[in-house]
Amino acid sequence: MMDHPEIAPVPGRILLATDLTSQGDRALDRAVQLAQEWHAHLHILHAVNAAPPAVPAGVNPVDYLQRYPPARDEVLRVMRRELGTDELGATVHVEEYLAPAPAILAVAERERCELIVLGESHRRLLGPIIESTVEQVVRKSPVSVLVVRSRPRRPYRHLLVGTDFTDEAQQALVFSARLFREASITLMHAYSMPYASLLDSTPEAHGWAARDLDRLREQVDAAQLPAERKAAIRIAAEAGPANAMLRRYVLEQDADLAVIGAHPRGVLFDAFIGNSRRIVDAVPTDVLMVRAAVPSPAPFVAKDK
Repeated sequence: MMDHPEIAPVPGRILLATDLTSQGDRALDRAVQLAQEWHAHLHILHAVNAAPPAVPAGVNPVDYLQRYPPARDEVLRVMRRELGTDELGATVHVEEYLAPAPAILAVAERERCELIVLGESHRRLLGPIIESTVEQVVRKSPVSVLVVRSRPRRPYRHLLVGTDFTDEAQQALVFSARLFREASITLMHAYSMPYASLLDSTPEAHGWAARDLDRLREQVDAAQLPAERKAAIRIAAEAGPANAMLRRYVLEQDADLAVIGAHPRGVLFDAFIGNSRRIVDAVPTDVLMVRAAVPSPAPFVAKDK
């Protein structure tokens, strides 16, 4: 595993994207809790339609605007009243965009936010053809993304970190352990075997599991974490698809946050994100997608001839 001194520290700027519906309340509560815990500054964003309605011909514009105030002014009023943005000390952004995902990404970049928090996405009406806002942000975001489903009654206390033994997964383990210092952690690998249904209880199956458990121990040992923190990390190897195994573990062990590492955007990114999308859909709890840091290239040193 590579050393990554550039692994992101605890976020100092959090961006909450909200559609101002009750579905986003859980994400708001979690974002507020994390901002208070980390002493981070909270940014709250809502995107409105970029094209304001025109005043109809023959209608008094003053009366019309009183009855139908500009969307931006109305949103600011609702955010102050419903979200208590003044009391939170949050920076409010009302962005005029035709779609919310580009607005979220633009504000995150402009304000140098290190974590994006989103509520549960609406189910796609046209199946996998049309991406939801959450899926677009997860696919394109240059920073980590937290998708909130559960009511945040307490800080996260049990993390399930999925690993495929890549450097990106190692970064996800270290990053989440640094973020949630009091939470217990289970590091899990879901492996597949040829003819798995025929080998479920054979010595070959146990051999696959044993090898993966050894690799999991090696990954924990290599993590840039204090010794006592590493000693408390549990490991698990399960045979089956990653999304199904993570879902089963969350349900059986009551994990309240699933963590996955995302490859830097590149040749393998789209292939990976298809798998992470299935995980986000399948896991019935909050999901943190950790965007991997790209290692700084070694300086070029010319060789003497």
